Amino acid sequence: MKMKKILLSAAITAVLGLPAGINGHVLAEGAATGTAGASAPAPGSKVTAEAGSSHAEAVYKAALPMLASSARLPEAVRFLNSNIYAVSPYQATVLTLKLENLHKAAMNTWESKFSSSSVQRKLTSVYKAGISMTKLAETTQDASLRDLLKSAGESGYKLETAEGSFFPVIDYAAYRKYKVYVTNDIRDYISIMATEADLPSSKDNGLVISWGDVAARALAQEEFIQSHPKSNRISAVKALYSQYVINTFYGQNNTPLFHYDNLEMDLEAQKAYSSILSKSNGSSPFLLKLEGFMKLLKENGYKLDDGVTDYLKTEVPQS
Repeated sequence: MKMKKILLSAAITAVLGLPAGINGHVLAEGAATGTAGASAPAPGSKVTAEAGSSHAEAVYKAALPMLASSARLPEAVRFLNSNIYAVSPYQATVLTLKLENLHKAAMNTWESKFSSSSVQRKLTSVYKAGISMTKLAETTQDASLRDLLKSAGESGYKLETAEGSFFPVIDYAAYRKYKVYVTNDIRDYISIMATEADLPSSKDNGLVISWGDVAARALAQEEFIQSHPKSNRISAVKALYSQYVINTFYGQNNTPLFHYDNLEMDLEAQKAYSSILSKSNGSSPFLLKLEGFMKLLKENGYKLDDGVTDYLKTEVPQS
């Protein structure tokens, strides 16, 4: 029986084009099916297991067509929000990743809808940071803008702004409701991406979060990479981690780690990094590099010199 379940899971994986079990392994026999809350016979009985499995499969199959077309995004979001509890962790993970794939695939179309000068001009008068698309739609009397905002919000996007422009991004904070149903790696992935959606690290070529937060996010991403090396989303987290490593050791054009005029290290960064290192007790590769970096800087008065430059070229190359 166990071998049959493994083969079935592998077959599903092959069809969907995803790594086995999403996290590189088939879900263990007896894993939770996510059917809590349904009226059913006594827990643990054969009837309960069969009924739960049948219902989970029905929900799973009903969701797949909705996740195959961007035109059905609002419907897919509503369906998953109401029914994801009913499927197994494996199925919930597949559905969640398919939703994200669909959000990414439809992004260009949504960006185009928001890019017109007319829409940009109208958004200037209604935009408020942290307000959902749906709520923004309620604040305008312009019917076309209201419909656009309402549709984008129901499709799972939020509004962001940078360099004077407005554009849609995936509302990863809304994915948090799926965390209790998916596999551990995708639960952690959602946490990482939701943090990014709540407060992007940079805008207009400058950091908008503290140096301590930059390092803390890098550590969370490194932990994901070490804990879930076979995750379906390992490449996405590795790419994000690379950005945060660069931000940690270099800063950005408008918030450089070393001031342009005197080449001194930013004082807040110095305090933040020293504090993080004083509390660390692990063997994080990121923290080991940061420790070597700070030790070198302490010896030269926290200034960018040839020694620090050489260290960065060797340990944290930008390309």
